[in-house]
Amino acid sequence: MIILPPLSQGTYAVFAEDLRLEMRLGVYPEERSPQPVRIDTVVIARRLGRGDGIEDVIDYNHLRDDALNLAEERHFGLQETFCETLIARLRMRPGVLGVIVETRKLTAFADIAAIGCHMERIDPDALAR
Repeated sequence: MIILPPLSQGTYAVFAEDLRLEMRLGVYPEERSPQPVRIDTVVIARRLGRGDGIEDVIDYNHLRDDALNLAEERHFGLQETFCETLIARLRMRPGVLGVIVETRKLTAFADIAAIGCHMERIDPDALAR
């Protein structure tokens, strides 16, 4: 679970927690085959409109779909590179002021539940002062 910083008035967050998939991620030869990975994503945004329709907010389907599509596109050597790329993709969407991503490789070590990366890119005006 990602802990959010205090957000400024008029911003909100949507999240996709515990997306599990098999993806090619890692620098070692044995990581060329897909392995189980968990992804948590938060988008901090401003409303796009005042109505009650999907066009008025960030469609949270993008959080899932962008992560799944990116994982299918290519092999990533580093979790950091995957996180940076997913953040950049989500930040291109209208209304997005920040993105937080966490990835976890779930089977990298027998004696560790997960090994991962946390990365965030948040515009300062999205944060409470």
